Amino acid sequence: FAIARNGGRPAMGERAIEKSEMVDGFEKLTLSDYKWSTFTQVKQRVGNVASGLVDLASLKKGDRVVIYADTKMEWQLAAQAVFAQGCSVVTIYATLGPEGVEHGVKQTQAEVVICDGKLLKNLLAVAPNCPSLKYVVTMGDVSPDAVKKLPRGVAHEKLRDVAARGARKPVEATPPAPEDTAVIMYTSGTTGAPKGVVLSHSNVCATMAGLKSAGNFTNKDVYLAYLPLAHIMEMAAEMVMLATGAAIGYGSPQTLTDTGLKLAAGTRGDAPTLKPTFMVFAPAVLDRVRQAVQAKFAAASPTLRRIINAGLAAGEREFHAGRNGSTWFYNALVFKKVQKLIGGRVRCMISGSAPLSRETQVFMQTCFRCPLRQGYGLTETGSAGTIGAFDDTDEGVGQVLTSVRVALKDWDEGGYRFSDARDPAVRMPRGEVLIGGPVVCQGYYVAPHMPDKELEAKNATEFSVIDGVRYFHTGDIGAFTDRGQLLIVDRKKDLVKLQQGEYVALSKVENVMKQSPLVASALCYARSSESYCVALVVVNPKPFLKLAETQGLGDQSLEALLKAKVMADAVQAEIAAAAKGKLAPFEVPKKIALDAEPWTPENDMVTAAFKLKRANIYKQFQGAIDGMYKGKGR
Repeated sequence: FAIARNGGRPAMGERAIEKSEMVDGFEKLTLSDYKWSTFTQVKQRVGNVASGLVDLASLKKGDRVVIYADTKMEWQLAAQAVFAQGCSVVTIYATLGPEGVEHGVKQTQAEVVICDGKLLKNLLAVAPNCPSLKYVVTMGDVSPDAVKKLPRGVAHEKLRDVAARGARKPVEATPPAPEDTAVIMYTSGTTGAPKGVVLSHSNVCATMAGLKSAGNFTNKDVYLAYLPLAHIMEMAAEMVMLATGAAIGYGSPQTLTDTGLKLAAGTRGDAPTLKPTFMVFAPAVLDRVRQAVQAKFAAASPTLRRIINAGLAAGEREFHAGRNGSTWFYNALVFKKVQKLIGGRVRCMISGSAPLSRETQVFMQTCFRCPLRQGYGLTETGSAGTIGAFDDTDEGVGQVLTSVRVALKDWDEGGYRFSDARDPAVRMPRGEVLIGGPVVCQGYYVAPHMPDKELEAKNATEFSVIDGVRYFHTGDIGAFTDRGQLLIVDRKKDLVKLQQGEYVALSKVENVMKQSPLVASALCYARSSESYCVALVVVNPKPFLKLAETQGLGDQSLEALLKAKVMADAVQAEIAAAAKGKLAPFEVPKKIALDAEPWTPENDMVTAAFKLKRANIYKQFQGAIDGMYKGKGR
């Protein structure tokens, strides 16, 4: 349908690397403008790749094909080709190392892996342990020496050669049935081995229907794709754009803006080059954007800072009045320049994968003069659940999508009940959020040859059928407002009861802490045997060093400052000030430990969606945590 209506319109675009050079040990790229393929051309390329895979690997309906790559045009083309032959895509995050790749390939017994050339070394490390592996198809450049390291009996071919093969030997598509498996999506996982979430084609279509009905998208929209396609939020967004006939331009987090870490001097970022109308963000990315903009504002002259602050205050008033951005005067004087950071044409933004703070929402909406709305869903629900309408400024994660049902289940231990609606102090029904309907996945993948009692138990306990509707038990605690807005107020696994019986919601504390410009990342920790909570803080170096100057320590090194008690006390005071009126006294961390190394997917401190891997962080900083509770911490 999208091709019939939009055949000659641009469908997918990408930027070519014109030059790559090493500068001070870092790769810097010079990129071209976007080069586009129309919907008709994309259809032809998908057909060629699908036919080539059939010819190369005798691909047949029901087979599983692993895609292990960064987000790029070839990723989506490969996925559509796999779908066209009635096969299933197995997604593995590009940030997962060899162990994650081995787990996915072995569990699904995939014979074909489509791999980013840059990630081939990870596959090579575990290929001998994957007896099902027969074909490796690479995207991008790959050295002949690396290919020679593949085990005997494993064939290699480049994706472009697979497409050429298919162009010579075209075959008919084998459309899948609605109940057939579309994707086995391995979650990045905050604990343990990745779990494979099984989504059928009907699950994916139900998600698309719900998201399409929530957004006023047209074939004139332009979407910037840079989040991991192995994450359900990005995959769902791109599917909706393709079905709508909108254009998708591919980019990366390292080249997103003109200040991108991987861009050569003078090269424009993806966003200002593409000028998108719609973008999706993870809250961690939005927090970094907000802090970067705030840093520029802080460096302005005193007169300009007063104007900026007045503009931000006006923006907050506009927000609560149901309007976007600041007033026309401040927008023209101050915020137009900020909007050009992402192209100047963005008309709506969606945040998902983790909670978005109200402060960040108001700030971003003021600066970029467009609605920023939260979406709420999980991989297990195809990313669908709720989403805020673009003309809605209520606090929360929005209204229930048309293809979804949401129920609240009493959680007596935590004190959340549906009957709270009758409590004058609460006046809202509360409980664990259950998401139901056609979006709910088929369960976690358990291979017949690799039984997994833990996953089997999850399939039995985390899914249920109520009045004929299949539900997923999210573990999140929600409440409904009288306008039908869902609020996420807690998470069962994040609640820790302190010695006196008060409950601390760790993620709630962390979200408040991150409102301080000093804080790049934060983790709150609590023990039931203690009366207070503590925190680990990764500092933002620039504001942290400025704070050091106010403490008379401007001549000290960053390493020395991180160990200085006076600096920890100063940061703790800033956090306490940010928490005033937002946290109860017992929720404010009494002691903190400082660090400067960012928590990234690469060092395994966060997932690809930037969710904290608490167990890994606890292990890394166990000494600091113990010290804070023994009175030795700062």
